[in-house]
Amino acid sequence: MGQGSYTYVGGTPKDTVELSINGVVYTVNEEVPPETSLNVFIRDHALLRGTKFMCLEGGCGVCIVAAEIHGETLSVNSCLVPVLICNGWKVKTIEGIGGRKQGYHKIQATLAGMNGSQCGYCSPGMVMNMYSLMQGRQLTMKEIENSFGSNICRCTGYRSILEAFKGLGSDADPAIMQKIQDIEELYKLKNCPKSGKPCTGVCKSSEEPSILEEISMEFGDVKFQKVLDIDSLFAAFTNNPKSTYILNGGNTAHGVYRLQKPQLYIDLNDISDLRRVEKTADSLIFGGNVSLTVIKNSFIKYCGEPGFNHLRQMADHVDLIAHISVRNLGTLAGNLMIKHQYNEFPSDMFLILETAGAKIHILESPGEKKEINFMDFIKMDMNHKIIYSVVVPALQSEQVYRSYKIMPRAQNAHALVNAGFLFKLDASGLVQTQPNIIFGGIRPEFLHATATEKYLTGKRILDKNVLKQALETLNSELNPDSVLPDYSPEFRKNLAQGLFYKFVLSLKPETVDEKLRSGGTILERDLSSGRVDYETDKSLWPYNEPLPKTESIYQTSGEAEYVNDIPPQPREVFCAFVHTIFASGKIKNIDASEALAMKGVVAFLTAKDVPGKNLAIDSANKDPMNPSDEKLFADGDVEFAGQPIGLICAETNALAHEAVKKVKVTYTDSFKKKPIITNQDAIDSGDKTRINEVANLPADRQGPNPVQKVIKGTFNCGAQYHFTMEPQTCVCIPTEDGLDVYPASHFVDLVQTSIASALGIPNNSINIKVRRLGGSYGAKLSRNTWISCGCAVAARVLNRPARLIMTIESNMTIIGKRFPVKHDYEIGVDADGVIQYLKQESWHNAGASFNDPIAQQSIMHSFSCYDKTTWTSVGNEVHTDVPSNTYCRAPGSTEGVAMAENMMENIAEALGKDPVEIRVKNMNETDKVPLTEMIEDIKQTSDYTARVEAVRMFNRENRWKKRGISLMPMKYPLEIGGPWNALISVYPRDGTVAVLHGGIEVGQGINTKVSQVAAHTLGIDLDMINVKPTNNLAAPNNSVTGGSITTECAANATISACKELLTRLEPIKKTLTNP
Repeated sequence: MGQGSYTYVGGTPKDTVELSINGVVYTVNEEVPPETSLNVFIRDHALLRGTKFMCLEGGCGVCIVAAEIHGETLSVNSCLVPVLICNGWKVKTIEGIGGRKQGYHKIQATLAGMNGSQCGYCSPGMVMNMYSLMQGRQLTMKEIENSFGSNICRCTGYRSILEAFKGLGSDADPAIMQKIQDIEELYKLKNCPKSGKPCTGVCKSSEEPSILEEISMEFGDVKFQKVLDIDSLFAAFTNNPKSTYILNGGNTAHGVYRLQKPQLYIDLNDISDLRRVEKTADSLIFGGNVSLTVIKNSFIKYCGEPGFNHLRQMADHVDLIAHISVRNLGTLAGNLMIKHQYNEFPSDMFLILETAGAKIHILESPGEKKEINFMDFIKMDMNHKIIYSVVVPALQSEQVYRSYKIMPRAQNAHALVNAGFLFKLDASGLVQTQPNIIFGGIRPEFLHATATEKYLTGKRILDKNVLKQALETLNSELNPDSVLPDYSPEFRKNLAQGLFYKFVLSLKPETVDEKLRSGGTILERDLSSGRVDYETDKSLWPYNEPLPKTESIYQTSGEAEYVNDIPPQPREVFCAFVHTIFASGKIKNIDASEALAMKGVVAFLTAKDVPGKNLAIDSANKDPMNPSDEKLFADGDVEFAGQPIGLICAETNALAHEAVKKVKVTYTDSFKKKPIITNQDAIDSGDKTRINEVANLPADRQGPNPVQKVIKGTFNCGAQYHFTMEPQTCVCIPTEDGLDVYPASHFVDLVQTSIASALGIPNNSINIKVRRLGGSYGAKLSRNTWISCGCAVAARVLNRPARLIMTIESNMTIIGKRFPVKHDYEIGVDADGVIQYLKQESWHNAGASFNDPIAQQSIMHSFSCYDKTTWTSVGNEVHTDVPSNTYCRAPGSTEGVAMAENMMENIAEALGKDPVEIRVKNMNETDKVPLTEMIEDIKQTSDYTARVEAVRMFNRENRWKKRGISLMPMKYPLEIGGPWNALISVYPRDGTVAVLHGGIEVGQGINTKVSQVAAHTLGIDLDMINVKPTNNLAAPNNSVTGGSITTECAANATISACKELLTRLEPIKKTLTNP
C-alpha cells in the first residue's frame, strides 16, 4: 500500500466501521458477524452480485474488486479481506465502473468485443484486476501479461483475454488499438466526467487524506479493535491477557491455512511505525506491516545503488510470491508468521531474507526491541510480541546472491522447492567465509545445508572435484519428508541438488563448457502471441457472421446472472453436506446436537427425512448413461470417503458450513478392509465383481509383414478435478403446486426426474429454469443431482426456499473427477513401423458406481484415424471406493487419443523414426487422404521441417535445456442424437422474436448461434432476436448439453421451428401489401 496522507481523529473509539462501495457509504455494526468478508458484505449486504466467489482462498480471482486505500487504488481479493478492516476504504465493484444504464467501461467493452469471455464467471474479476492496474498508470504489454497470475480462466486458454488487455498497453500493436476503437463504437461507453471521453483509467485516485480512527466493537465473546499506534496495540494485549487473537494485516494467510476464529481481532494496518520504509547507506529497513507489493517496488527502486544490486533478484523472487492482489495486502510480518506457525510452509520471503543475511526486530513491549536472526525467530515464542521491522543489509562486491523457486506452474503457486545461495568469492572462486545454502520444501526443520556450507568454506567452488564432493555432501544431508500431496522425496531431493548445480554454473559462465552453460540461466518467458485467421462469406450473414457473443458484454459488466446471483428469498435456508471421512465401514451414530444448538441452525436432514427414494441417481428412470442407483445420503454402509451423510440447513451460508464441523459421526469396521482406490488396487484384489468388461473387440486380421520389433508398455492417465469457476449450486423455492428449481446443471431432464424420485412427487410439479452456467466441463452433468436433490429435499421438508453452494473443499471431496485410466499394450511392427498386430486393454476407474460409463468411448476414440483392423481391444469399467467419477472435458476422446498417440510415439522412439512418419503409415485409407494433405499444409505454413532441425541442433548443443516440437493428427467423430426442442414466439406489435431452446449456455456461444440461424431463417435483423433461459416446460425431456454437438442440435431445432412458423405465416403473408 502507498504511504498516503492521514488525518488523525482522537477521542472515544468508534463502534462501527464505515466504507463506501461504488460511492454509497455503508456502516458495519455489531450485527454483522466479525468473520464476515468483504465479498460476503458486497454480495449479501450491499446486494451487488456481479462480484463472484469460488475458492475463498484468493486463488481464482473471481472475487477481485478495486479498493482505494490511503489514496492508492489496489486490486484486492474480497473473499480474504475481513470487512472490519475496511474502515475508510472506497471500494469499486464491477457494477461501479460501468453497466447497461450508465454506459460500459472501456475495459468491459474491450474484453467482450475481443471474445475474452466464454462462461463469463471469471470475467468481472478479470476486468476489475485490469481496472485496478490501470488507475493512474501507463502499462506495457509485458507488465499487463505478468499481472494476471491472480485470475484463473478455465474456458478460454487466455489468448483472447491477454490479447484484449494487452491492446490497452502503451506499446500495443496499432492494429489491436484500432480494433479496440472499433469495439468502442459497438457498445455504449461510459465517459469520463473530466474529459468527456471513454475512461482510460489513468486518472489519479482521490487525494483526500485518509481519516484514521480507533475502533472498538464487541460481538458477544469476540472483540474487534483497530489501533493506531504501538502503545494501543500492547494495551490490547494487556487488557486481554488470555484471549486468543489475530493481528489483521491483509488476512491473506487465510488463503494458505484456514484460521481458527479468535476471541480478539486487532487491525494494525494504520500503525505508521509498522508501515515505514527507510533506506540507509548500509541497509534497507521495512516495517513489519509493509505489503509485499511495496517491498518489491522498493527492491526495484534501490537495486541500482552500491551494495544493493542483489535487490533486483530479490524483487524478481517476490514477483513469484502469490499474485498482485495478495501482495497488495499481504504483509511482511504476516508472511513470516505463517512460516513461524507452520514450519513446513516454504515461505519465499523467509528464504530470500535469510539468504541475504537480514535481521528481524521484535517488540516485546512498546519500549523493548530485540534484534534476532531468522533461525532464532522460528523457535521464538511470539505470544504478545510483534515483528517491528526487518533489516536487509547491503552486500560486499565479492558477495554473490542467487535465489530460485521451482513451482508446478509459472505464477501463483507455492514452491515445490525453493533455494537461496549467498557466497563470498574471490576472483578464483575461493569461498572466503561460510556461505548460506538454504532450501525450502525439504522438511519442516531443514533450512540450511550446514554440512555443505562448512565443507565449501575455504575451497574453490569451481574446481570439479570440490563440486563433486559438495554434491555428495549435499546428497547426504538432504532427506526430504514424505507428506501427501507433496511431490516425492526423491524428486525434491534431485531438484534441490539441481538448483545448487545451477547456481554454480551461473557463477562464471564463461569458464563453463558451452553445452553446460545454459543450465545456469533461468528460463525467460517471452511475451505470448497468437493469431486467428478465418474467411467468411458475407452473402450468408448473419448466419455465419463473426461477432462477439450476444451475452459477452453482460458477462464482462457483471450483469449476467448465475444461479447463486438469484436474489435471496424470504426465510431462505442455506445448506451444506456432512460427509463421511472413511472409505468403508458402517455408520454407527450421527450426533448433530452441537450443530443444532448453534443460533441460526435450522435443521439437520438425513436419509430418514427424504420424502421419496433416498437416491440422487435412480436407475428406475432408465437414463442410459446412469444405469446404477446412487444414494443421496449414506444410511448404513459407507461406500466411499466423501459420501454425503446429511444436510445442515442454516440462516447463512457461512453458518451452515461452520455447523457441518460440529456434527459428530461414529463408525464401525472402518479399518476392517483396505480401501480399493486405484485401478491397480482393483486388479490386484482379484475381486471380479469390481471389473466390468464393456468392450472386447478382436482384430480382423494379422498384418502381412514380418514383425521386426515388439513394443510393450503401460500408460497411466490420472484423475482431474474439473475446477469449474462457478461452484456446484442449486436454489429451490416451494410453490403452490410443487417446486421451482434453479440448478447449475446442463442435464435438466436428469435433475427433474431425480428430484421427482427423491421427493416422491410428479415430474410435472417441478419447474426448472437454467439461464447459464459458470463452466462445467462435465462436472454438472450427472453430479449436480446431489446438489439439486439435497436442496430440493430441504425446501420440501422445511417448506422454505433453500440454497446449496458447494465449497471447493466439499466439491473436491464429494464429487468425482475425470476417470483415471490404466492402459496396457503390446505392439508388433515391421521394419517401417507399420503395426502388424496390437493388443490393448484399458481399465477406467469409475469409482463407487458404474454410471457415466467411459471405457467403450475411450476404446473407440483410441482408433482415431488409424487402421484398427489389426488391433485387439478390451475396455473395462472398474468399481473402486472413491466418489463416482464422471465425464470431464472431452471425455473418452482425451483418454482414447492419448492412449493411441502414446503408442505411436513409442513406436517412433523404438525405431528411431519421425513420429509423424509413423502416424501417417498407420492411418486407415479413408482418413489418410485428407489428413496427409492437412499435414503437408501445416508443415509448409509452420516451417515445420526447418524448426525440427533447429530443435535438434539446439538439443545437441545444450545439455540441460531442451526444446521440442510435435505435430499430431486427431479424429473426433460427431454423432448427432437425442431429442432437441426449440420454441419460437413472435410478438406482432413490433415483430420481435423470442427463442427458447433445450441447450444450456455454458460459454460455447450457443445462444449467439441460435440467434444467427433464427435471424437468417426468418429474414430479420439479428437485434430482433432474444434468446430466453431454458426451462423444462418449453423444452421437456431434452437431451443433455455435451459432446460438442449441442450448438448444432439446438440450431437445427431452431431452424426447423422457424421454417414451420414461416409455413404457417405464408398464407397471411400473401394477403399483405408490404410484408
